Amino acid sequence: MNKKTIAYMALSAAFLCCAASASAKKRQPKSQPETSLVETVEAVVEKEIEYYPSTFADIRLDGEWNIDNVNGQKVTGEERPFITFDLAQGRVYGNNGCNIINGSAVTGKGNLLSFTGMMSTQKYCANAPFEHLINTTLDQVRSYKISRYGHESYLDLFNDRGHLVMVLRKHNMDFLNGAWRVTAINGEPNSNEGIQFVFDLPEKKIHGNAGCNIVNGEISIDPDVANSVQFSNMATTRMMCPDIATETAVLVALEETEKAFAKSDDTVTFVNHAGKPVLQLIRIDPRSFTDGE
Repeated sequence: MNKKTIAYMALSAAFLCCAASASAKKRQPKSQPETSLVETVEAVVEKEIEYYPSTFADIRLDGEWNIDNVNGQKVTGEERPFITFDLAQGRVYGNNGCNIINGSAVTGKGNLLSFTGMMSTQKYCANAPFEHLINTTLDQVRSYKISRYGHESYLDLFNDRGHLVMVLRKHNMDFLNGAWRVTAINGEPNSNEGIQFVFDLPEKKIHGNAGCNIVNGEISIDPDVANSVQFSNMATTRMMCPDIATETAVLVALEETEKAFAKSDDTVTFVNHAGKPVLQLIRIDPRSFTDGE
């Protein structure tokens, strides 16, 4: 019997011994280790991840993300840099604070992510302090992690060493999309069921009826404020109305709105800068929406 055969037999015996020991341990009843809340939450989150068919493209990445932090530097300014993922097409585009950028988003199993073929327009901007830093940092990205807090999601991007190099934030205010009826104005019940609005977050538009006149306006979100939503550039028709006081109160409430909170999938409260409720709304079937036209 040669040395190789003896070594092989010894190794096989050791393996069978370990397997028997492991099997015996399995048969022994013992208390299960406690699972921490964090572990439980992470397990639930992993189960909720959806991917595009036949890919590792995480659907949660889709949409527009504001760049909040680059290499530890807080991003500020009126023209906020952003990145939009369109994973159905494998594309990414956005703005680095000055120029339009676009390229390909490559995803892989295990939260792998990188950007390739990134291109940029060549406009000169006198006040774009993060432009170059954003471009070079995107080239370093190799993986990501998504966390959600309330109505906000955070996208952490890491380099090949696992170091955090960029943080992006998405306001998940999409719960406002759709048709709504106003049920209370400044804390007082509203009986006029004709006061209805449609909010279109992707287009940042509001359309509806303030009780008599047709209303159109714009929706904006402050990237630095949680639950932020504001309505501006409101325009109405000029019909004479029997209850102009209620209509005026609705329009003023919309202009004062600073934040929106969803109490459920079907009820929303708008509050002003002091946190006082100015409007309460209930979701309605869009087929029953009427703006009076």
